[in-house]
Amino acid sequence: MQLLRALAWRQDLLAGLFVLVLGLVCLAAVGDLEIGNATEMGPGYVPRALAWMLVAAGTGMALTGARRVAVEPVAIVLRPVLMLSLAVLLFGTMVDRLGIVLAVIVSTAVASLASNISRRRETPLVCAVLAALAALVFVKGLGLAIPIWPR
Repeated sequence: MQLLRALAWRQDLLAGLFVLVLGLVCLAAVGDLEIGNATEMGPGYVPRALAWMLVAAGTGMALTGARRVAVEPVAIVLRPVLMLSLAVLLFGTMVDRLGIVLAVIVSTAVASLASNISRRRETPLVCAVLAALAALVFVKGLGLAIPIWPR
């Protein structure tokens, strides 16, 4: 029990170990996908590079966390966690049916509820700007097959 309590106080170390394990899982998931080279990238090139970046970042975080003095963990505030999770879920479920513009507007509005200090006057402007940028960059610029408006 004391070991668990001591580990809980080393949040940087635990976060680093989590990122390290995530990177290793990603490396295993990439498996035997062809890597290719920088000029002719295979399907495993970018995922493997990102997985190695996760491994490196996790190792660095874990080593840094192991050297730091343990601090008492702070209480988790549920409102931001719930609102941001809900915003991501709403975006994922809405983007195919209602289009990227409405999905971004709704998810941004829900995400703004995560903070006590969000400004209600600026939120509609932020929603509109983000929706326009998302449509321009992802649909028009990159040519992704995402509907802009509801089908």
